Amino acid sequence: MAGITKVYPGNVVANDGVTLEAEGGAIHAIVGENGAGKSTLMNVLYGVVRPDEGRIRLHGREADIRSPGDAIGYGIGMVTQHSSQIPALSVVDNILLPRESSRAGVLTRSRAIRELEAVADDLGVSVPWQSRAATLSVAALQKAEIVRALYRGARVLILDEPSASLAPQEAEALFGLLHRLADAGHTVILVTHRLQEVMDHASRVTVLRRGRNVAELPTTATSAGELSALMVGGGVTHGAGSLVADSAGPDTPSDAPRDPWSVIQPSPGAPSRRLPVLELEHVSADETADSRGVTDVTLEVLAGEIVGVAGIDGSGQRELCEVIVGLRRPKRGRVVINGRDNTSRPVSARLREGLGFCPEDRQREGLVLDFTLAENLLLGHQDDPRSGGGVFLRPDTMEAAASSAMKLMDVRAPSPHVAARALSGGNQQKLLLARALVGGPKLLVAMQPTRGLDIHATRSAYDVIATARAGGLGVLLFSLDLDEILAVANRIVVMYAGRVAGIVERAGADRNALGHMMTTGERPE
Repeated sequence: MAGITKVYPGNVVANDGVTLEAEGGAIHAIVGENGAGKSTLMNVLYGVVRPDEGRIRLHGREADIRSPGDAIGYGIGMVTQHSSQIPALSVVDNILLPRESSRAGVLTRSRAIRELEAVADDLGVSVPWQSRAATLSVAALQKAEIVRALYRGARVLILDEPSASLAPQEAEALFGLLHRLADAGHTVILVTHRLQEVMDHASRVTVLRRGRNVAELPTTATSAGELSALMVGGGVTHGAGSLVADSAGPDTPSDAPRDPWSVIQPSPGAPSRRLPVLELEHVSADETADSRGVTDVTLEVLAGEIVGVAGIDGSGQRELCEVIVGLRRPKRGRVVINGRDNTSRPVSARLREGLGFCPEDRQREGLVLDFTLAENLLLGHQDDPRSGGGVFLRPDTMEAAASSAMKLMDVRAPSPHVAARALSGGNQQKLLLARALVGGPKLLVAMQPTRGLDIHATRSAYDVIATARAGGLGVLLFSLDLDEILAVANRIVVMYAGRVAGIVERAGADRNALGHMMTTGERPE
């Protein structure tokens, strides 16, 4: 790719003369902060975005890629951060589009499923092929997207944050497959914020900053700390090397990466007595045809603490979150928010009670992409005059409130009037967090809140949460990233098959023991 330039409406420069050379039979990583232009560059390669300038060559020949169909024809596959599947169709029907397996005009799903399962077995994942895409979690959809790309015969495989929603064992299986694909001659382009993945698995890396190339070099000639410095423009770096790094000791050089979680880690010693901001008492919810039930969950979140909910994908975290927020009615038990029974109250009443909510999928559940940033930040606060709501909307107040919220979370956009779809995925995620924290909630329920954020943005997000926590905010953190939960949670709730398998204090938490509970539902002997 040579001289790729793309400018979005509102003078949002995503790519500014970017070049990229990736070799066959290798894993090539692309890194950069949120908004650096990584996803746009890959969308240009896959035909989703038409560049204003630049050209593409594949295997030494000019490639005219005007659509994803063209890209597929060139042997390019892409797995994006967000699923492109049609929610109303089954997973297998989504994957068959536009390569329907048919006989005499009739779809032969059974044969397609056999072929897909063979790919999935090599990948080490399981996908419910007959379920509707709308009923699957983000992690399950991502697995299906990876299988689809390989099923379509991709020789150049683009993966945008592929391990963001995978358990450690699944991520290990994924990278094992990617190495096998590279050994077989495939070109694998890996877009990731996890610098340790780059160092462990990529042979070369391209660094983007503010839409421009700043480096392209072999991973053997660099380090995670240097990549982190290149991403932000030099100076002291934070959190390079992995999502959770060791804290700098007294003999650590001043320019060494700092622990990205250090600002939020629970302080040792018993805290002063705090009141609970969330109490769940023997909560159960029925299983449906498309989702797991929740059985007899009891837990509490105190003011000023973070409680992490760990579990493999499909263990009931999403369903429990829906019960707490008011999107799902429990069949028994009580949901008490800030001292008041909210079991039968709607979402709007829980928001007024002091609930802040960051949903799992920013594009399907969190944002209206054609709304401006100011309009998106008003959602859920439309009755609050402080945010510009009320009987009549107050545009000036909306803009001022949005500008303040964007500054809080460092949402990078020219103005609050830009449409949400013009933002990078990481900046969209920061917008969600900003909205959840507007108005000073007492309880923050967050589903995968740092999904898609680079390490610097992750640290900044927890800086903000740390400040709010010091003022009494309680946080219930649902995350598929066990490292994140181990790093920030005061207490850890492990879920298995819709039940609480155990609750452990962070000080006594053991990663292997937690993994055993997550996969078996039993405490290790």
